[in-house]
Amino acid sequence: MKIANVSYSLSSQPSTLIEWQNRLVDELKNFVSGGAEIILYPELFLMGLTDYFQGDLVFQMKEISHYVWTTLLPELKKAIGEKDIVLCLGSGPRVVGDKIFNSAPLLINGNWNFQDKLHLTPWETDFIGGTELKIFTFKNLKLATVICFDVEQPSLALKLKEKGIHILLVPSATTDRNGSNRVNRCANARSVELGAVVITSPLIGDSACDLVDHNEGRQGFFLPAQAVAMVEQEQYSSYSADKKVVHSFEVAENLLVELKRQDSETKPYLQRDNHSIILLDK
Repeated sequence: MKIANVSYSLSSQPSTLIEWQNRLVDELKNFVSGGAEIILYPELFLMGLTDYFQGDLVFQMKEISHYVWTTLLPELKKAIGEKDIVLCLGSGPRVVGDKIFNSAPLLINGNWNFQDKLHLTPWETDFIGGTELKIFTFKNLKLATVICFDVEQPSLALKLKEKGIHILLVPSATTDRNGSNRVNRCANARSVELGAVVITSPLIGDSACDLVDHNEGRQGFFLPAQAVAMVEQEQYSSYSADKKVVHSFEVAENLLVELKRQDSETKPYLQRDNHSIILLDK
């Protein structure tokens, strides 16, 4: 299974919205024709569209939401055709009534769906946190998307462990290397805890929008350090702050299935806590 991971740079935006859309369509067609089955963009990738809408931030987010969900997503689905892929279009505003969610549009099994960010950072004051973590099945594998700060929550890992997750997509947006390190170190831990491949995709570059004014990070591709998925297969990209980074990762589907089988190895994701543990504060 080939995975295309795109750390999009907001520093090199096209001059018009239609040019932005055409570039994205062409890029996705190239990924699909090159054999990509999973395509991942970063958190708040769609906030780069503030360059094309005038007004205050809330007005811009409402305009972006309307454009994305009524125009962009149908166009992308039409361009991709009937290909059996997963496309996570990073994240951006999704307006429902008077609420704005930070949501990842997900094209999976031929239909658009979404995953809301559940745990918001202190500066995401215009967003509402989501309440549902969605599990999708793709090629008989269980897949979920957790957005940036969500991957840093051990409570979510416990819930995902119960579902036997195989693939975890982590679009992220961090302002510095500390933030990127937190996301990647937690993503690595989630891979061990869940017995899953975990992929991180950070937003990079600079924007006039205060919410995404400066972004840097590096991509991560993590495996759970088992005999069939050695850590030597893991990959990082270099740090970047101003130039788009595209990497392809590959993982065998039978490897992900094999990870869920019990053998002589220690596999924390197959261990079920069936006894009480008492914490003693002395």
